Amino acid sequence: MSRRRTGQLAEQYVADALVARGWRILARNLRTPCAEMDLLAEDPQGELVLIEVKARTPLAFLQGEEHVGARQRQRLERALEWLARRQPRSRSLRIDLAIVFQRGGEVLNWELLEGITRIESAQGRGGELGG
Repeated sequence: MSRRRTGQLAEQYVADALVARGWRILARNLRTPCAEMDLLAEDPQGELVLIEVKARTPLAFLQGEEHVGARQRQRLERALEWLARRQPRSRSLRIDLAIVFQRGGEVLNWELLEGITRIESAQGRGGELGG
């Protein structure tokens, strides 16, 4: 199976799992001037969430946020800032990381790391990045 197809299956799996948990998927593979967002969603509390999806084999030795390199994280943070400028100031935004463990196109397990970066609403921390 191609790497691209593996990634597409992981993204679809995450989207379906989140919808089952009450999330709304707003966009898939959304291109911004800074980065492509795998999924853009609204969580059940109304927070806007950029979700980076990583498909991995069960033998992946990386832990948690190590699945996103420094350069990619910077691009995602710039995309989040770009998105924040287009949202009401009262809305918080964050980046979540979904890691999908697969073998031969079959999902074995997945995890969602919430809030690896966030921009609080103007009512919170003044729209600053934190993470």
